Amino acid sequence: MSRVSGVSGVLLRWVVGSLLVTACAVSVAQAAESAEGAEAAESAEIGAAKSEQGALEQAMTLEDLVRSVRDANAAASARLQERERRFIAARDERERLLREVRQQRVAAEREADQLRAAFAEAEEVLADLETELDKNAGDLREVFSVVRQVSGDVAPMLQNSLVSAQLGERITLVERLASGETNPSAADMRELWLSLLDEMQQSGRVQRFEADVIAANGEQQRSQVTRIGTFNALADGQYLRYLPESGKLLALARQPTGTNMADVVQFEQQATPLATVAVDPSRGAILALVVQTPEMQERVAQGGVIGYLILLIGALGLVLGVYRLVSILVTQRQIRADRADPNNHSGHTWSRLHEVAEDPAYQADANALAAKLDEVVATEAEQLNRGLPTLAIFAAVSPLLGLLGTVTGMIETFQVITLFGAGDPRLMSGGISQALITTQLGLAVAIPLLLLHSFLQGRAGRMVALFDQTATDLFARRRAGEG
Repeated sequence: MSRVSGVSGVLLRWVVGSLLVTACAVSVAQAAESAEGAEAAESAEIGAAKSEQGALEQAMTLEDLVRSVRDANAAASARLQERERRFIAARDERERLLREVRQQRVAAEREADQLRAAFAEAEEVLADLETELDKNAGDLREVFSVVRQVSGDVAPMLQNSLVSAQLGERITLVERLASGETNPSAADMRELWLSLLDEMQQSGRVQRFEADVIAANGEQQRSQVTRIGTFNALADGQYLRYLPESGKLLALARQPTGTNMADVVQFEQQATPLATVAVDPSRGAILALVVQTPEMQERVAQGGVIGYLILLIGALGLVLGVYRLVSILVTQRQIRADRADPNNHSGHTWSRLHEVAEDPAYQADANALAAKLDEVVATEAEQLNRGLPTLAIFAAVSPLLGLLGTVTGMIETFQVITLFGAGDPRLMSGGISQALITTQLGLAVAIPLLLLHSFLQGRAGRMVALFDQTATDLFARRRAGEG
């Protein structure tokens, strides 16, 4: 009994060891299995292991235990054979795919060789055809080259012409001929010739037509347009500008100076057989420059605060100069009246000099008489020269302010160059305009003020010299009378 128990224990240990070895083999097989069947195989093996464990737990006799071990070994062998069969099937499938890819590559290489041979043959045929074309074309190539060149020159002329505002788009054919993508036909060359003749004819005619005009405020309206050849377009007494990008006519925001709107309206209405109207011979280029020329108010605004200050000084100097000129002229008139009538006692300097010379209080003392006469002349000289130093200061300060504006404008220009570089001259135009405008304003104010000051000072000096001469004559005459 004890021997049977020992054999049973040995057999049991052998069975358990076999089960452990079998479980390890199954685990290794599960780890090496491919991705497509791993989860299913693992689930099956886990179920088999659980069933084996349940069988061991339920085994009551040695025969049952041996039978369970044999069944487990048989199931494991079946699974391994199934796995081997799948591996072999996958290998065969990949070999088959590899053979097909190789066959496709061989076929593609064969087709590529055929295409290369066909391409080489087509190149030879094309070369032969080009040679034959050059031989047959002869002088036509030169004709086609001239047509392309002429079309390239005509395209911008037709696009920017005022005639296009009336006749519409005309450059489709010209652009196609200028591109040189296809050789022009006889009909194309005839159409190009007719376009040139039409442009020549329209350039010498005055036409009226209805067209959309964009007003200065941006509103678009239908108006009667008068076209003067290819030079100008008029509508409602205003000069128009043609926009090639949109094919529209735009009323100038500011009409050119020197033109009379009444003359333009009269020309449009044909009120008289002959009418005078300004024409731009450059086909709008000069008109655009004239419109862009800033007015006086805009130029003054470009000078900034310094410009307005110079104008203020100029206005004050002008008012002061006119006031002093009127005063000097009035004084001269009074002197002429006093000299013409010695008995006229107007109380002015001339009369006061004679009154002092005839005053009995100064007859006895020559020094008192001379002092009184000098006092009268000095008082009048002060009255005549009043305001002239201020006028001289205004004339001297104006160019200095202009120089200050020049320096300020150049500083602003250099700041713009530092921030944005010198690539765009329009960014520097503000500072340069201020520099030039303030200098111009300073000189424009200083020169008239300086001339006015010189004129007034000369007039006042001559009058003071006349008073001095009169006082000297009166004093000498009085002294001679006493002697």
